[in-house]
Amino acid sequence: MRRVMIGIAVAALVAGGCARTAKVESGGEVAPQTLPNASTIPEGTTLQATLDRTLGTSQSRVGDHFTATVATPVYAQSGTVVVPQGATVHGVVTGLHASEHAGDQAAIQLAFDSLTINGQSYPFNAKVTATKLKTQGGDTENQTLKKAGIGAAAGAALGAILSGGELSKIALGGVLGAAAGTAISLGTGEVQAVLPQGTEMTLQSTEEVALQ
Repeated sequence: MRRVMIGIAVAALVAGGCARTAKVESGGEVAPQTLPNASTIPEGTTLQATLDRTLGTSQSRVGDHFTATVATPVYAQSGTVVVPQGATVHGVVTGLHASEHAGDQAAIQLAFDSLTINGQSYPFNAKVTATKLKTQGGDTENQTLKKAGIGAAAGAALGAILSGGELSKIALGGVLGAAAGTAISLGTGEVQAVLPQGTEMTLQSTEEVALQ
């Protein structure tokens, strides 16, 4: 009986150790997102996408259309691919503010209106919840941020999502705030004021999308 109890205790310790090891190996990462079914994209669904071209205060105009490519597929619980890698998200530039002096916050506002999956287009409204900039010319992300963020104490860092009080600090911030879409910082001061081609964005749907 004693041997049986010891065996159970050892087994429990081994199992516990395995569980802890699995948790450490996961690095605390969130499990891949799965949707209830393949017929709808629920409100709140996140997509990882990359910009197909550079957007900025000098090369973009309000009303310009742009696209982003889905980088990570989204699955239904059944295992069916709902949004495949390579699907296209369509958007429009709804607001721009160039930085005119040190400490001035440059910004761009983006809205999304459709999603193309396997050649079929669906209405798709979403907000940007995070960005990760693609570096250019072999530069590191930190160096890019350092170059673009002079005067950063007076404004949000390059790629930050702007809202509320941050928008009110921008000249014509009321106009940006009134427009549809998400306002994104393009840095402060003497900056290139761009979101480079290849910039990674996390998009979150703001309405349910029916796919069938």
